Amino acid sequence: MAMRFFLGANSCEGFVSLYPQLQKEASRRLYVIKGGPGCGKATCIRTLSEGLGGAEEYIHCSSDPDSLDGAVLSDRVLLDGTAPHVFEPIFPGCDGDYLALPPFVDRAGLEGKKEALYALKAASKAHYDGAYRTLAAAEKVRQERRQTVGALLPEQGPEKRVHGLLQREIPKTNRPGQLRLRFLDGITPKGLLCFYDTLTENAQRVIALRDSFGLGQPLLEGLRDGALAQGQLVYACMDPLEPQRVRHLLLPDCSLAFVTDAEGRLPFAPTRTIRLDTMVAGEGLRQARGRLRLLGKLEQELLEDAVQHIAAAHALHDQMEAIYRPHVDFAALEACFQAYLARMV
Repeated sequence: MAMRFFLGANSCEGFVSLYPQLQKEASRRLYVIKGGPGCGKATCIRTLSEGLGGAEEYIHCSSDPDSLDGAVLSDRVLLDGTAPHVFEPIFPGCDGDYLALPPFVDRAGLEGKKEALYALKAASKAHYDGAYRTLAAAEKVRQERRQTVGALLPEQGPEKRVHGLLQREIPKTNRPGQLRLRFLDGITPKGLLCFYDTLTENAQRVIALRDSFGLGQPLLEGLRDGALAQGQLVYACMDPLEPQRVRHLLLPDCSLAFVTDAEGRLPFAPTRTIRLDTMVAGEGLRQARGRLRLLGKLEQELLEDAVQHIAAAHALHDQMEAIYRPHVDFAALEACFQAYLARMV
């Protein structure tokens, strides 16, 4: 079964795309799909990837997790290259190609809907702007909470565990390590989603980091770097709110994953749990607990407000798709998929 990830995140920095990192990972031919809303881009990705034998990874849209933004195969990548993740091959015809979807059946009729489409686009942008302001505020609150707890940490924090975990859990290979950046989580119209099945289906051992305060970053960074030095393929899954921070690690070749568990609510039983929260037990934590609880509640409320904005923007996008759909030649679209597929096989 294909792994599921996001390559874009609604974050404190606005929309963040990992498309450029994907392009650097391996020598795969890149197919960039262009088309309007509701014009079959996700269907094109699904049809072509299945026709080519199935994807190693399916890339979901963080603003519509039921839809696809891409598929990663062994020798090629299919990507939706439209906003907000506008993307191009570096050398079209050499290292990649454009897949343009077919003409509309009624351009004049669609042009008559221009005013409505622009109004919906403006309203959607306003909601995304509101979401990103709120997410930036949530990140500041999280940072304050982390700094409050950080002052209570012992001199040696969680990074002291790295060496032991590398020795016990991660075998050395004779090949160079490979790093792949992904988002396993997304801040979506449906709330905060995580593709836990990607971990459980690709790792027989899942080590949970019980980390209510965001203390695990040095540990995860050390494990990432150590696993790469051991020659492992490492999927570093970044935090969608703070996309510069690692949240989970997946090492499929040695069937191992490290998953951050902030609230102790994993939908499966991990192989082992490392309780990072215990590093700050004591009088200092008891004195700070009220403030930490207040900051945690505020962060959660800000995240919920951002989700409402993203859900409203998604509903407006659905309206744009509904305007486009009657003007799309779906028979030509299916013929186009089959022609592209014949060319790629």
